[in-house]
Amino acid sequence: MVRRLPVWIAVVALCGGVACTQAAPVQPPEQVVRTFIAATEKGDWGTADSYLTERFSNALRPGSLPSIWALVGENVQVRNQEVTGNTAYIWVEGTSSLEEAGQHLGLDPLTLRNYLTQPDFADPNYQQLRPQLVGMRLEGETVTSRVKLTLYRQEAGWRIEVWQPDAPARGEATQEATQQDTTPQLQESQQPAPANSQESQDSRENPTGNP
Repeated sequence: MVRRLPVWIAVVALCGGVACTQAAPVQPPEQVVRTFIAATEKGDWGTADSYLTERFSNALRPGSLPSIWALVGENVQVRNQEVTGNTAYIWVEGTSSLEEAGQHLGLDPLTLRNYLTQPDFADPNYQQLRPQLVGMRLEGETVTSRVKLTLYRQEAGWRIEVWQPDAPARGEATQEATQQDTTPQLQESQQPAPANSQESQDSRENPTGNP
């Protein structure tokens, strides 16, 4: 005699297998970044690495992820985002003391302060560090670092492809741009206006001015 299973038992059996398996929902880009940040704060670098694209992960030296992300600072917060198709941009900001930020860059606090407030654009060392300094601003003894993360949507979900320092919003122009724009104007304004060559020659030939 063949026993028939009740319908509800058959459904449960099917749902326990492949037939009723559903793919996990894809995390939005902002949530991926927040999960990545949470993993870094816990020191779970294996989980953090899993949110990088394979290309980005393979490009990193083994064990270098903690030191690279450390430049962002602590208490990292998501500021804003832009999503277009399969590409997303997330901006985050972190803070660190002037001394800590200097250590990550190989600078003493005084040199870093000068680089952030009164940079010498002709300094070769400043020029070398400029791509990292562009995202930093100094507020008292605290350095705030702004970073832009680029994410691509892949089969496994959104993954971080790269991040780079991004100039913080300071109104219409950064201090550096203001200095570079005004310096030529100041130099030009300090130069005496050129005298008319013909008038100068006439005045030398006829100092009295009489015809």
